[in-house]
Amino acid sequence: MSGLCGLWIPGAGPTLPGSIESMTRALGGNGRAETRVLGGSVALGAHPIPGFQGGLLERSRGDRTLAIAFHGNLYEEALSSENGALEALLDRYTRSGLDFLRGLQGEFAIALWDSREEGTLMLATDRFRVHPLLYGGDARGFAFASRMRALDLAPAPAQRTLHPPAIMDVVASSYIPTPETIYQEVRKLPPGHILIHARGRVTTRPYWDIDFREPSAAPESALAGEVREAFRAGIARRFHRDGDSDRIGAFLSGGVDSSTVTGVLTQVANRPIHTFSIGFGEERYNEMSYARIAARRFGADHHEYFVTPRDTVEALPLVIEEFDEPFGNASAVPTYFCAKLAREHGVEFLYAGDGGDELFGGNERYAFDRVFDYYHRVPAVLRDTLLKPGVETLARVIPHPLFTRARNYVAKACLPPVARMTAYSFLNVVPIAEVADPGFLRSLNGYDPARAMERHYANALGTTDLDRQLYLDLKLAIGDNDLYKVSRMTERAGVAVRYPFLDAGLAEAAAQVPAALKMRGRKLRVFFKRAYRDLLPAEVTTKTKHGFGLPIAIWLRTDPTLNAMMHDLVLAPRSLARGFFRKEALERLVADHRVEEEPFYGTVLWNLMVLELWQRRVRDGNKP
Repeated sequence: MSGLCGLWIPGAGPTLPGSIESMTRALGGNGRAETRVLGGSVALGAHPIPGFQGGLLERSRGDRTLAIAFHGNLYEEALSSENGALEALLDRYTRSGLDFLRGLQGEFAIALWDSREEGTLMLATDRFRVHPLLYGGDARGFAFASRMRALDLAPAPAQRTLHPPAIMDVVASSYIPTPETIYQEVRKLPPGHILIHARGRVTTRPYWDIDFREPSAAPESALAGEVREAFRAGIARRFHRDGDSDRIGAFLSGGVDSSTVTGVLTQVANRPIHTFSIGFGEERYNEMSYARIAARRFGADHHEYFVTPRDTVEALPLVIEEFDEPFGNASAVPTYFCAKLAREHGVEFLYAGDGGDELFGGNERYAFDRVFDYYHRVPAVLRDTLLKPGVETLARVIPHPLFTRARNYVAKACLPPVARMTAYSFLNVVPIAEVADPGFLRSLNGYDPARAMERHYANALGTTDLDRQLYLDLKLAIGDNDLYKVSRMTERAGVAVRYPFLDAGLAEAAAQVPAALKMRGRKLRVFFKRAYRDLLPAEVTTKTKHGFGLPIAIWLRTDPTLNAMMHDLVLAPRSLARGFFRKEALERLVADHRVEEEPFYGTVLWNLMVLELWQRRVRDGNKP
């Protein structure tokens, strides 16, 4: 556990040192804790741990006092040492102001204090927010921290009010989208953003965003060369920063991303590396055979672990403890066991493949959405006057499945893009009025489960539908979901994670690749697979796309312990008394899950379990 924290509490006086020390200790139990009180009202804390740069530095520059708190890693020779890095960052800020952030290569959370005039407190997250920051304030003052547990010890904001839309987000989507959190008084700073607190006002703005609007006209071969060079350089920077040793390994699922990371990392190391894979007894979820193919291809020192229902039961308390708020991505469990396996084999740094699908067009939803492009290729006059009314008439007059499917296809094709993406989401299948308790429903105040997707799709810096989908997935699937999951679980296992696909140079090279090259028709990752066809095994590039998931829906139905936990956490009087959901709706979910083979209802039930466990631990003060 690690990160930053800070306070700006006017008039705090002698209570400030104790407050910042308590917050800093709450960031983690290992490593060294540093605190600094600045001018009687401002305090900063940092809790560095092995595998990351971090610390505090205060300096005088003429008539002003500057201070910086840093956590993360910077991949630049001049910023490689901790004390030298902090000094250099303050120098860059003195020369260029906050524009210096645009030139940083790496992952970080930064807090800066500048005493000029009435004083300014500044926070910044890296481009993809590998290291998050939470913040909040009220009339008493302002506080921020890398962890909610640290922020909970701050004197401001004094209230912690559950945020009804966030509760529904957890149930429907497994996570809470930025900038919201589980509490109304606390916010998340978005990726690539700056927060400025000055003269009693808090403002935020982006300093960087990925931009797909100007794709390159260069030949595919030239673009492939640029991507390969950028990817190798990004891995090499991290490899050399991590000490060029056998303490370095890679996640290996057998998919395109983890296999590419393993292959390029092996080339950079010029020797076999450690790889780690997770399997399951349920064949539908098990990709171990592909991981073994990739491991053999690269001569890896390969290690495997098969996660069981019992593992899940035992890991659930630490999963709940490690996340700041209710977080239902069940693949956190295998991620933890993979990182734990690596630590047991002496590995301290794990390289992950997160971000590849979102940069190069690899998610199944992109292929599904392409089906509807065919409808829009028909001239509008023919669609509106002949095709659409004709299909509707045939489906009404002739009750044949073919015509019914055609009508449904046309209806989906006519939806706005985000509405089409979410057409089969939980709250579109089961209306919210049937799920939410009437009192809780009123508190939701027109809740829209797709609001974050709508915002990112509308604001995307892209010209094609694929560009916009990549953009929103980098914000949501990566920024709010995957990075949060992998970073917290690896840190819990005592391993530092690296994300070479999110290297700034590679991300900008990927944004230059035209959407038409990334996908061809409904074929995913065409450009990337062609760029690495000489590296990757054919079995990996031609296999069906398979996500890294836990077979939790099956286990909730078949494992006695998990099934009993589900009934207790979802249907116990203690859970129902919270007043969020209708009892009959929950009972129907359990009953539907009992007979439904697909994971749809099981995923929702797991989310409900996580929400209730979090309530019992955090709100009720009980150990799960």
